[in-house]
Amino acid sequence: MILRYKRTIAMITMFIGMLAYSAGASANSGGSASASAAGAPTAHLEPFVVNLSSFDRYLQAVITLQVTATEVADKVKTYMPVVRHVVIMTLSSKDSADVQSSSGKKALVEELREKINKALNSKEHEGVSDVFFENFVIQ
Repeated sequence: MILRYKRTIAMITMFIGMLAYSAGASANSGGSASASAAGAPTAHLEPFVVNLSSFDRYLQAVITLQVTATEVADKVKTYMPVVRHVVIMTLSSKDSADVQSSSGKKALVEELREKINKALNSKEHEGVSDVFFENFVIQ
């Protein structure tokens, strides 16, 4: 009973934190597509919270996609339900041990990039060029 209460409190706290972060990010970014410091266009995705494959842990992630052109950022926005589905299915298929290490996160970045580009029907060297985790918490 106490464990359930602690988990509920942790989930509520995390949800409130995500709402506050999301509100601040939306106010600061001016939209889902913006330019990064290096000048490459980006597309910001809303936060993700998924159960990992073992169901004893969950993952909270905030993801930004670096894209090759602003047109791709617009395409990400148009295909957002498909993009989110691909990300959720990919993240939830992972075990916590798979993504805790640096090499595991790098492999996940590459897998997400490939799957999102496939969902967007992007040609080689077009589409999403990189995936950035702005937040990555396993609980």
